Amino acid sequence: MGTPFEPPVDRTPQELVTELRGLADVHWETVWNGPPLPGQGLDEWCAQFGWTPTQFEYVLNVVTRTGGEMTLDAVGGSWAPVESLSYWVWGESTVDPEDNHLVLAEADRVWPLYRDAVSSVLGAPAWDGAWDSDAFPAELGAFAVPRAEARLKQKRPYRIAYWELAAPGGALASLTIAPGTGTADGSRRGVVNMTLRVYPRPLEAGRR
Repeated sequence: MGTPFEPPVDRTPQELVTELRGLADVHWETVWNGPPLPGQGLDEWCAQFGWTPTQFEYVLNVVTRTGGEMTLDAVGGSWAPVESLSYWVWGESTVDPEDNHLVLAEADRVWPLYRDAVSSVLGAPAWDGAWDSDAFPAELGAFAVPRAEARLKQKRPYRIAYWELAAPGGALASLTIAPGTGTADGSRRGVVNMTLRVYPRPLEAGRR
């Protein structure tokens, strides 16, 4: 989200709560079916959710009525079906790779604040754990959960929790902290990002 020249703005746990409450009445099947092409039809499609489209090349970026920025991701830059909705939550970075441990420590500090904020709206997560858990989930799709070998090497995702939404047709929401490449091993300056995503449920093979 944001532009190449303007990084996304971190959202507070309370702002995340407000955003989630705004999604409570979204008709997810309409979202997954995807919007029409840019023009009046796209504007009207977004308006039913209280969204304003801001960018629609390859992916659709929208601003919500509460000021949050969301991205509707679709396969290969097409418009339909939408495979996930993503929302920037929080990020941290270092200048010197020697300080990478500090961004991971900060990720540990803020994680329960945001996880509990989501839980205050969606209830207890179906699963919550760290990168080295033996019980790491394997059913959220390759985009969300890399294979174990890569996950253990890169500590990515660093933390993840997911919730099963009681929505028509079903949906999954996940909160993830993901370190950038080279953060875990100190080969590059450290970067960690926290993202909220909503997926169709069950995930079909063609949507992974």
